[in-house]
Amino acid sequence: MKVLILNRFKLARVDYRQWARPADELYLITSSDSVSADETARKSELAGFAHTEIVDDYADSAMPEYLAHRLHGEHAFGRLLAMSEFDLLRAGRLRDAWGVSGQSAAEALLFRDKIRMKEVLAESGVRITGYRAVDDATDLVLAVRALGFPLVVKPRLGAASVGVTLLENQTDLDAFLARNPLSVGDAPAHLMAESFVSHALFHIDGIVDAGEVKVCWPSEQTRSCLEITQGAVCLSTFLDADDPRLRTLRDITVRAVKALGIEETALFHAEIFESADGFVFNEVGCRVGGAKIRDQLEHGFDLDPIEWYARAYLGNPRPGAVRSEPVQQTGYALVPPRPGLVEALGEVELPASIRLFESKVGPGDVLERPASSTSAIASFVAVGATQADVVRDLDAAVVALNKALVVREPAAEADR
Repeated sequence: MKVLILNRFKLARVDYRQWARPADELYLITSSDSVSADETARKSELAGFAHTEIVDDYADSAMPEYLAHRLHGEHAFGRLLAMSEFDLLRAGRLRDAWGVSGQSAAEALLFRDKIRMKEVLAESGVRITGYRAVDDATDLVLAVRALGFPLVVKPRLGAASVGVTLLENQTDLDAFLARNPLSVGDAPAHLMAESFVSHALFHIDGIVDAGEVKVCWPSEQTRSCLEITQGAVCLSTFLDADDPRLRTLRDITVRAVKALGIEETALFHAEIFESADGFVFNEVGCRVGGAKIRDQLEHGFDLDPIEWYARAYLGNPRPGAVRSEPVQQTGYALVPPRPGLVEALGEVELPASIRLFESKVGPGDVLERPASSTSAIASFVAVGATQADVVRDLDAAVVALNKALVVREPAAEADR
């Protein structure tokens, strides 16, 4: 079978040729950021595909979809594999146009458009925050009247907390509208407003196999996504198996996933708030979570969710059942950038439980404020016997990094 793959993952970490059936003929459209700069590594990553197209500005470009149509006209693909959040809708449109099986555009939209998602969840009895669609200034004024302050304004189809704004009072609203035109001419803004929930945040990651939810495990996040974009360190760790919150979080998530009609073979990443008066469902995506969630699942369940899904979709699954509980506790930490000039990065002395440490900075680098909730200059993944063990060691790793990292703040920042 001829298979088209839309890809945004680093090709060094996705071996589609090994995951597909030997007889499959693979065609690749990939982000330029996914390909190694080293020429030898680059050749290895691109070898074995019948054809490759490399696209700059992949997420915001029309070229991946356009190139897909051109290639389909020549090769008549029988399958289309796409796993990035930013590929789900374009992949759905392509399948619809070609008559290829898999998630349609309408099905994908329920997991991307947060207004449509919340409408379905509300009809299914899943508890959610108050919300309103916002396409212009009038919509936002009416949302304030209906929901009150504080409220959050964000893109309907956004990701990683990019473009999220907290409006706490009338002054914030005035400033927001002064710098955001919302609609340009008659073009809608495609935003939404929702009541702000002071909360603890949980993300729940899972696997659906043959229509059954096989994995559904919650992690507790120490900071909200909004706080992370403001510079707070993010720690996220699996709940222990005897945590009293575990069952409720899993039950809510399964109800939401089933209400939205997830595919027979799927990955999902959900978010739930714990407010003063109970749990409130936020949103869910039909894809693997970002940040270090893939690594967390790999260490916790002894399974790479990307490989699992690609193999399952392409008809070449690994033998053996998927575990329903983690084999060990695990979690990750993301250290966001803070404005300044990196003057030094010494040796980082880490606890023995750290399984992954990635640093993206070095002397001479100029750092800016976080652009999203997954912006990080360094990240860690740790394992342990309990959630408390993992939190302790991740905290120690962050302290060790801060001791080794010297950042000179800009004068304006230092004088504050």
